[in-house]
Amino acid sequence: MCLSLIILTKMKNKILFILLLSVIQIVILKPNTISAQKLKPAEVPADVVQTLEEQYSYVKVTGWQKDGANYIANIKDGATAGKVYLSAAGEWIRTLFTVPTNELPSSITDYVKANYPDFVISVSCLEEKEDENTHYYLEVKPDGVGMKSSVLTFASTGQNKLLTRTDPEGFQDPTVKQPDKVEQAKAAAAERQAEKAEAAKREAEEKAAAEKAAKEAAKSPSAKQPATAAKPATTSSKPAEPQKEAKPKKEKPEPVVKDEHGNIAIKANTVPEVVSKALVKKVLHPAELNWFLVDSMYIARCLNQGKKTAVYITPAGVWEKTLTVMPEESVSGLMAKHLNDFYPNWRFKNAVKEQRADKDDKMMVEFYEKANYKAKLVTTIFFDKAGKLIRTIDPDYELGGGTQESGEDDALNKYYEKMNMELDNDDAASVPENVKAAFKLKYPKVTNVEWKEGDYMEYQAIFYSARGKEICVFNNYGEIVETWVMGKNDNLSATIQDYLKKEYKSYKLKEFYSVKRLADKLNAYKVIIVDKKTQEEQELWFNLSGKPIEY
Repeated sequence: MCLSLIILTKMKNKILFILLLSVIQIVILKPNTISAQKLKPAEVPADVVQTLEEQYSYVKVTGWQKDGANYIANIKDGATAGKVYLSAAGEWIRTLFTVPTNELPSSITDYVKANYPDFVISVSCLEEKEDENTHYYLEVKPDGVGMKSSVLTFASTGQNKLLTRTDPEGFQDPTVKQPDKVEQAKAAAAERQAEKAEAAKREAEEKAAAEKAAKEAAKSPSAKQPATAAKPATTSSKPAEPQKEAKPKKEKPEPVVKDEHGNIAIKANTVPEVVSKALVKKVLHPAELNWFLVDSMYIARCLNQGKKTAVYITPAGVWEKTLTVMPEESVSGLMAKHLNDFYPNWRFKNAVKEQRADKDDKMMVEFYEKANYKAKLVTTIFFDKAGKLIRTIDPDYELGGGTQESGEDDALNKYYEKMNMELDNDDAASVPENVKAAFKLKYPKVTNVEWKEGDYMEYQAIFYSARGKEICVFNNYGEIVETWVMGKNDNLSATIQDYLKKEYKSYKLKEFYSVKRLADKLNAYKVIIVDKKTQEEQELWFNLSGKPIEY
């Protein structure tokens, strides 16, 4: 009987322990279940999937979730896990790539140890967001279930300086010693006693001062004595000299203000009121404001929060667009990623942001490539508002002759000249409509494409995606024949690099492409090299093993 009771008791304790673990597990998982709902791939909108494929075509999607109105794609890039946040309309919001805490820069972990002793790093990622440089994102909290987190962001370059720090409501700084409750009560009581004593002292002083003033007033002589008459002012014996008429001052002519194209600024009082009101809606306190009238368009050039700005307004008072010179910090994570991938050691020069009434916003970034820095030759790239590449202008263009060196003023003035430059040898007019339709069906979101017609009735569509420069080759029937994707020069195989060093010593690598020929499923590398002296280009082909081939 006793043995049976012992066995039953042990079984009862074991069941209670299992139930307790289950409850704890439910409590822990419940917030995740509420905040993010798992989805099947078929439940994700096509626009969301397409945006992900365009920006992160090289990653593996391991699952989908929905958090409120937004969608979250769980991805893996090799061994690195991440999350991509997208809106229901397919707009990219942000991306988080997990960073193990032991791989964080020591300057960051040292900051956490110094400012959050005995806290744990619960989340550590690299975060990419529009209009922000890629940065570290951390959440730190006291060890334990249900504790609120502090959110920290750090720069991902240089000294990894702290960018933002957000502590939860009621946060107590762990680096500041918290006083004992008993000591707190004693201190509060002493403070109240001191305040009472101070008030009594002030009251006594005020009473004594009032009594003293009353005694002095009683002793003083009557104030009813008649006032002595003022002496009349003595007149001067000398007659007043006649005043000479002042010569009228010559008014200095107003300085003539011109823009880069020679347009003369107009007077502010000639600007229609409806146009002036439209400017106030866009720029509250414009500094150094000058108005220009160019082809019936009013242009307000000014400083807005210290940034050079040009606002375009129609005569009817309709805002059309705003150009603003931006600092280097405005280069967002996706833009910086593209620049770092394809232009190592690039140096920032200028950036101009275009905000448009039709929401087709753009960003122009001017920079120096490493090889062109001494010559001050500028490379220009245009991105859309999501950070996707629109087009690239290499530094061998000419705008009115001379060098390509310019300042902030020039950045605004050259913006549209660069944006509207014709693509060299663009054969779009000769491309059959069925070929264009096939491209549009395959790449519906690509709007900036350059067409080249080949010698054998094939058509090359040259465009830029999240992977960089791509070329899609169509035949005359609108069928895809080949696809090319430009690679980073550093990623060219060591076998091919050794071959080039040995056989083409006087040449340097310009660019290379991964090429897929769909008809016979042939994969190859197209490598373009340039003679260092003559600048003559040569194309070489290699198989995936790095051996030269005829293509």
